[in-house]
Amino acid sequence: MDFYLPESLLNKPINIALIGAGGSGSQIATELFQMDSLLRSLSNGVVYLNLTIYDGDKVSLFNVGRQGFYLGDVGNFKAEVLTNRFNMFGQTQWQCRKEYFNPKNVASLANFDFLITAVDKAKFRVDLGEAFEAVKNTKSNLLWIDVGNGRNDGQLVLGHAFSAKNGQLKLPNIYDLYGSMLKNIDESAEDEPSCSTQQALEKQDFGVNRAVSAQATQLIWQLLRYGKISHHGSFIDVLLGTVQPLKIDPNQWAIYGYQTTPMES
Repeated sequence: MDFYLPESLLNKPINIALIGAGGSGSQIATELFQMDSLLRSLSNGVVYLNLTIYDGDKVSLFNVGRQGFYLGDVGNFKAEVLTNRFNMFGQTQWQCRKEYFNPKNVASLANFDFLITAVDKAKFRVDLGEAFEAVKNTKSNLLWIDVGNGRNDGQLVLGHAFSAKNGQLKLPNIYDLYGSMLKNIDESAEDEPSCSTQQALEKQDFGVNRAVSAQATQLIWQLLRYGKISHHGSFIDVLLGTVQPLKIDPNQWAIYGYQTTPMES
């Protein structure tokens, strides 16, 4: 089964919100910058990316090397560093929000076309998923891509953020498929920040962010360049060198306890 790019997103600038500018987020922003250049060239400037980055964190010494930052960035806001870098050297007019996004403000995301969350906190995913579920009667077709990482593996899921509509099939998002599991995750041991590069790498090895980010941005590229995708997520293991796609298949979704519902008219 294929999912097709909504007609409302054809031949127009694409508005993307990126929440989290750390390991995966900084890599995703870099790849979106490259994608923006290609889309401008292919469309004679009609299609391009407008990115807004949300992150209230500052660059630390131990982010250098593991994330998309340099020694000269230490002490500055991650979101601001990235947007200034790309705006200075490209044709972009991207924006930053030097704050942690509050899931209670999901209504403010309705005007975006894509939301990418790169925050490795299960509670944040749950709060965001519940907030999306609570919004009724929105006309937004917002597509939510969530990325997450382990030490040597990661996953991403693309789905509709808000409730379904227009008589079409809703793509389940990360909360739709894994909400119950996310609610049972104990993150108390993960809350302490890493105080050395060695300790940080023990939590997440080199290259994991890049592998997951590449799969996430590839979904956006396939939709914008070719108009459709045949899978809406991936499971990546860098040690085994494997990428397992999450097919657009109601039977596969049923394994996770998600029952498909037609989109509301």
